[in-house]
Amino acid sequence: MKIAVTRPPAKLNLFLELLGKRSDGFHEIDTVMVPIDLCDELKLWRTDDPGIELQVGWLPSIEIVAARLGVECGSPQADSLLSIPSGESNLVHRALTEFSKRLGVTGGFGCQLHKRIPAGAGMGGASSDAASALLAAATLCDVSLDSPFLWEIAASIGSDVPFFLGDPQGGSGGGAIRAARARGRGEKIEATPIQGTLNFVVVFPGASLSTPTVYGHSVVPDQPLSAESLVAALRSGDLAATQTSLSNRLAQSAKEILPRIDEILKTMWRFGMTACQLTGSGSACFAVVQSADEARHCANRLRSLLEPGAFVIDARSVSLPAGITIGDTK
Repeated sequence: MKIAVTRPPAKLNLFLELLGKRSDGFHEIDTVMVPIDLCDELKLWRTDDPGIELQVGWLPSIEIVAARLGVECGSPQADSLLSIPSGESNLVHRALTEFSKRLGVTGGFGCQLHKRIPAGAGMGGASSDAASALLAAATLCDVSLDSPFLWEIAASIGSDVPFFLGDPQGGSGGGAIRAARARGRGEKIEATPIQGTLNFVVVFPGASLSTPTVYGHSVVPDQPLSAESLVAALRSGDLAATQTSLSNRLAQSAKEILPRIDEILKTMWRFGMTACQLTGSGSACFAVVQSADEARHCANRLRSLLEPGAFVIDARSVSLPAGITIGDTK
C-alpha cells in the first residue's frame, strides 16, 4: 500500500486589514501571511471502499497537551480546546470528499491526522491540513500538483486553504513561497518575496476564538491601512521596518472578546518583545524577534511564567507547499 506523508505548517498573519463587507457575508481583506515550522502530521492512503476514514489525535499525546494548557482531559474545557471532529465538518474530510467527486476516484481514502497546531488560534491549522490532504491525494492519484482544480477546491472549503497550496503561478507543485499577500476574502494569493528567515515567539493563550464572532465585532475603517510598507520591508530584508509594519484590524475585537490576549501581548512587551501582534482572528499572539537564539530565550522565559495555562513556542518562517513523501507501508 502506498502512503503519502506530509507535515502541514501553521501560519502567522503579519498584516490584516478589513477593506469592506461583501454581499456573500465575508469581508474583503488585505493580509500578509508567512508559514512557520509548527507542523501537524498527516498520512494518507487509498482504500478499496468509498468514503473517507479520518483518524485524529494530538502530538505528543492529548494528555501532555492538556497538561501544558492546564486543563484536565475529559473536562468541558479540554473538550472545547482539544476536540477535533473526524467527520464531514473537518476540512480534511471535506477536501478529500470534493477531490474524489471531481475526479471520480474509485474507492476512497484513509487518513491519520496528528495535531500540534491549536484550533481556534488564527494559525490556519485546519486549512493547512486540508491543503496538504489535497496535495497528498493528488500525488497518490497521479494528478499534477499545479492543476487549477486543486485551487478551486481549496477556495470552496476555506479562505486560507489556497495559501497553503503554494504560489498558483509558480509552476509544478504550485511553486514555493515563503510569504504571500492575500486579498478578496483571502483566496487571491500573490507570492511575496522575503529575504532571510523570520524568527518568532508564539503564544496560544489556552482559549479559542470563533472567526465569525471576531469578524462580526470588527469595524471596517474609513481609511484602510495598506500592506505595501510591510511587503517592501520583507522584500528588502529590513527587519526593523518589518517589525514596525505589523498590524491587525481584528486585534481590538479579539481583545474585547478575550481580555487574556491583551494581557499576553503586554507580558510579551514587558519581556522585551516590542514587535507583538495577534495572528488572524486570534487567539494566538506572536512577536517578531532578531534571531533564533533570542526566540528560544524569550520563549523559555515566557514558558516559565505562562505554562501551564498557555502554549509557548519559538518558531521560524518556512516555505510552502509542504513536502510529500511516498512510502509503501501504512
